[in-house]
Amino acid sequence: MHYIFRNRKRQLRAGWELLLVAAAIFMLTMLMSFGLSLRVNSRQLFDPDGWVRVFKSSGLYMLIVVCFIVRVIRRQPLSTIGLTRPDVKRFAQGLLSGALLMAIIVMVLWGLGNAAFQNDGWTPRFSQLDLPGLMLTACIAGICEEVLFRGYIQHLLAGRLGTMWAVVITSVLFSAAHMANPGYNWISALNIVLIALIFSCATLRTGNLYFAMALHLSWNLVQGYGFGVSVSGNTQQGLYSVMLEGPDWITGGSFGLEASILTTILLGLICAGLLLAPVMKQRGRTQQTKISIR
Repeated sequence: MHYIFRNRKRQLRAGWELLLVAAAIFMLTMLMSFGLSLRVNSRQLFDPDGWVRVFKSSGLYMLIVVCFIVRVIRRQPLSTIGLTRPDVKRFAQGLLSGALLMAIIVMVLWGLGNAAFQNDGWTPRFSQLDLPGLMLTACIAGICEEVLFRGYIQHLLAGRLGTMWAVVITSVLFSAAHMANPGYNWISALNIVLIALIFSCATLRTGNLYFAMALHLSWNLVQGYGFGVSVSGNTQQGLYSVMLEGPDWITGGSFGLEASILTTILLGLICAGLLLAPVMKQRGRTQQTKISIR
């Protein structure tokens, strides 16, 4: 019975620990949502469409629970999960990378005739931006989800199962976390796994979460609030309005560009490059060594 809950090192098994963390995040979210939804004389105390949405989402509580576990329960510095001193260079690189990737996908769709800019075309419409929604979809999702998945979960699993399995399992869990979103299908499931693999590789290579955070944030921000396309099934109003037309497997349908086969191709190429880069680098070193010996 003992080994069901603890391993040979007397550590709580990773699966049980993850379940407890998920339960804690769920309970905090439900308690806050209940408190912020209270009514007085049939009127809600807080505007349900305002900034209260930020505090009713699970994102903030992911961050709070993870930081509590690391700092209070484990008594470790946050740098152990990748929250080192702010790395402005990596963060800026991540922002640019996310914007570039999303721009490439939209431009390819535009070139194929599956995307068209509506209304005033290239004139940005700042008045229709939903700032609480922007904070939720881009900032909180980009930062808090990375702290939970690439910071806490990947670090936990790497210590128990090794880095490779940790990356794979974390990426699958990250995709599964989007299953309840409208329009989720096998293409979006695969694409989210692929982008999660990129987040994981970025975290491992840089030694911190800042590039992955910024890439995630920028990916969501440009997709939803730049081009006005659905982000993981959540409809947004952007600075520009891009109308997608054509088969769902090309445009992504109601889920957004993350369910497009074009996204699969782009992310697949990046993942292949990340896998092949160390191999090519090692071959280059081997050839240099052979030349030096001669």
